[in-house]
This record gives sequence, structure tokens and C-alpha cells, in this order.
Amino acid sequence: MPTAVITGASRGIGLELARQYLADGWLVHAGARQPGEATGLAELACPKLVVHRLDVTRSEDAASLAASLGGTPVDLLINNAGIWFGEDELYGRFSNEAWIEQFRVHVFGVMTMVAALRDNVAASEGRTIINISSGSGSFGWKAKSPDYPYNSSKAALNMLAKGLAVDLRAQGIIVVNLTPGFVSTDMTGHDADLDPATSVAGMRQVIAGLDSAASGSFLRYNGETAPW
Repeated sequence: MPTAVITGASRGIGLELARQYLADGWLVHAGARQPGEATGLAELACPKLVVHRLDVTRSEDAASLAASLGGTPVDLLINNAGIWFGEDELYGRFSNEAWIEQFRVHVFGVMTMVAALRDNVAASEGRTIINISSGSGSFGWKAKSPDYPYNSSKAALNMLAKGLAVDLRAQGIIVVNLTPGFVSTDMTGHDADLDPATSVAGMRQVIAGLDSAASGSFLRYNGETAPW
């Protein structure tokens, strides 16, 4: 039975990832900051779903999850946890503290999860790490008003994947960043181009087709190469 670990799985894209992988018979370890309030995960409750208290900015949470897994192989680690501050991302609106918090989640948190579960991923058949990034973190992104903390942290995440692809190559691990598109979620609002089910189905198809040549790349949910 293939195994996935998904961070930020209590709602939105993370919850839909958990739902679809469970439906395909995977064992899913789902991370949520407040498991008791994760009603969506509660609705998915089954023997193949294990819910963990996981705040990716807390190294002790990542260590606890790794300890609970022991030597269990993890075919797929999806670093999905993310935050966005809406209009407070705009020029003159954000604080340095908010900016650092985005980096704690999108960059430091991803590295923490990779460090904690690297050996589990390497021990699996799938050996894949997916980071959920954003087209807003691309230097080819076109928009009138940037969300400074969010965009810069996602750009840093894209660079992080390039480095991890090199450092984890010897263990046979594939590292790819995916942008899910503009998806209707509680975080982004519901005036969006895609619903979570469509975005996740596309990303899962991309993930299933990855090989070592794709490691370090930045792809859209439909498989197109995203501009760096």
C-alpha cells in the first residue's frame, strides 16, 4: 500500500489531496495544526487515514510525526501547508513579522519536513517530494500589485526545490514544485478559476508521471512547465 504524508491537510487543497489519495487506496498521514477542529478530515475518517497535530513551523511537531512513522516508507511527501494575509500582503500594508511568518511556513517549514522525513522517503518505491508553490512566486508572473510576503516566500521555495533536487539525487528522491492554479479555497476566496477537485486531479496525474529528469522543475497542475 503506497503511503503519503500531506501537510496543511485540514482544508482546501490539502484536504482534497487527502480525499483523492484515500479514494485510491493510499495510506494517508495528514497534518493539521488543530486536529480537533479539522472537520473535513473527521468526515474522511477511516483506517487508512492517520491525522497528526502538525504545525510545520515547530520542529518538535515534525520530529513527533517522524517518530510515529518509525521506519515506515513514505512514497510521497506533499508540503502543502501555506498562509496568505490578503490585502495585508500589499505594499505599505505588511509588517516584517508577517513577512518572516510566511518564510517560516513556506520555506523553513518545508526544509524541516524534508529533513525529518528524508530517510522515510528514500526507503520507499515512490521517493517523491512535492512542494505546493504558486505562479506568484515565478519571475515570469504578471500582475499589477504584488503580494510581497507571499510572492517572495514562494519564489524562495522554488529555489529551495532546485537545491534539494541536487542534494537528494543520490538517494533517488525526486523533488518538484507544483502550482495548483488559482483555486477556490477558504484561503484565497471562492472567486477563482478552479475548484480543488479539478486542480488536485491534475496534480495527481502530473505526480504519477514524474521521473528523475523532472527533479528540480516547477510545473503547473496540468503538467505545463511554469516560468521561473
